Amino acid sequence: MTAAPHLDPAVDTHWGSHGRKVALESIFLVLLVAASFLVRLWGLSEVRFWDEAVYLQNAEVICGAKTNYSELDSRPPLLSIVFAGVFLLWNHVYAACITTALLNALGPAFLYFGGRLIGGRIAAGIAALLLAFSPFFVGVFPAGFVSDATGNGLLSDGPALTLILLAFWLLVRALRQQTDLRFAAAGFVLALAVLMRFASLSTVGVLFLLTLAANRWWKTAVSCGCGFIAGVGPYLFWSRFRYGGFLTTFRKGWGNFEGPGESAFFYVKNFGNIFSWITLAGLVLWIGGRAWGRWQQKQGERLPRLEVFLWLWAAAPLLFFSALHHKEPRYVMPVAPPLLLLAGIGLSRLPLASRRDVRVAGTVLLVGALTYTFLPDRQRFEDSFVDDEVSEDQEVSGFLNQNLPPGTVLYSNFNYPVFAWYTNLPVHQLPESGPTLYDALNHLPGDGIVIAYKPSDEIAEPRLEWLDSNPHFRRFREFPALVLYEHRK
Repeated sequence: MTAAPHLDPAVDTHWGSHGRKVALESIFLVLLVAASFLVRLWGLSEVRFWDEAVYLQNAEVICGAKTNYSELDSRPPLLSIVFAGVFLLWNHVYAACITTALLNALGPAFLYFGGRLIGGRIAAGIAALLLAFSPFFVGVFPAGFVSDATGNGLLSDGPALTLILLAFWLLVRALRQQTDLRFAAAGFVLALAVLMRFASLSTVGVLFLLTLAANRWWKTAVSCGCGFIAGVGPYLFWSRFRYGGFLTTFRKGWGNFEGPGESAFFYVKNFGNIFSWITLAGLVLWIGGRAWGRWQQKQGERLPRLEVFLWLWAAAPLLFFSALHHKEPRYVMPVAPPLLLLAGIGLSRLPLASRRDVRVAGTVLLVGALTYTFLPDRQRFEDSFVDDEVSEDQEVSGFLNQNLPPGTVLYSNFNYPVFAWYTNLPVHQLPESGPTLYDALNHLPGDGIVIAYKPSDEIAEPRLEWLDSNPHFRRFREFPALVLYEHRK
């Protein structure tokens, strides 16, 4: 079996063949983005949870529509800025859902553009399909394994991945035709990825190493760095003047990684749920092919060193996120591009075998494996296009909007961004638990409504019996999962 040849259109000599390839490639990309967008968009819902509500609320603050609560001092700003711009046209949660679905759907296209410069069109196409339709990235999960960052989930992880892929493509493209402007543009997009998600810094640091492959690496690094500074600099100065320090928001944002601890092997154990087992099969084929020396290397037509870089890219963020105390499946999404590209190169051996009968059998096997991998996506279409479900938090918020005078303060130690988003009432965050929570409840700054959740796996405090025994609190309204208490000093 031979390696996938480099198929960059620029080296084609047969114009007729080149034209057909470009037409087929264009059709593939249009269908890829359209189908990827549709499968992510399906199931529009107004029900949004903690972190999603934060980005929506911050967007309203940026627009000047709300002042009752903000986390701009600890959250990356770019996704909320995008939502704020969209809200100027249509101020509805569906507008944010459509926007994130589109941003997430563009990622596979950028992965294809960058990947074809390393492994050719077929390998890049396989990798793009895996990113576009693997169940985890679509938003289909096995029982007990859930992440709000995929599909049209209103979190920054997916859009940040798209920006990382755009920067990767720009960097690899710049290595082919090296100019200061190209590397500066890549650096600027890397800055946008950080402003979309602070944790992207770990991946940005790895991608920046690509500048060392340039002919004049020091000049290239300066150009890329200048682009990065141009992108992130204004935000750092805003942080300095607004919150007293250039890195204040980054430091406070680190607190968002707090939570229950997981095993250091959490991502290894959940590899199949996140990246699918066909990706593992592709990686095995890549390793086997390299070990056996069966792939033809043509220096100048391909960039084999970049395949080594892909392993470094996969390893560095994986080790970083594995070292964190708290782990969630979405954290490791930046590892997907290099793993999927390497898997795509490995799997491309099947339809590119030297013998015709092996090529046919390999193509059938590959198509069957991809189809089987993507079958769970059909679950997205089993429900209606618009999900009319109403959460209890929405019901409670509707009750608060209708029965409380404007300006009534809401006190909560759980889900407070959700109530800020669904109401216009001022929200005061309480400590999560322990003595500090009860001390805060004993010294609330003013009258208002305390939102106390009933004991569950997620939250156990404040204890309802403690509130019932305190003369400053009176039950105002009870719901299935929570109780509203009226507080009077």
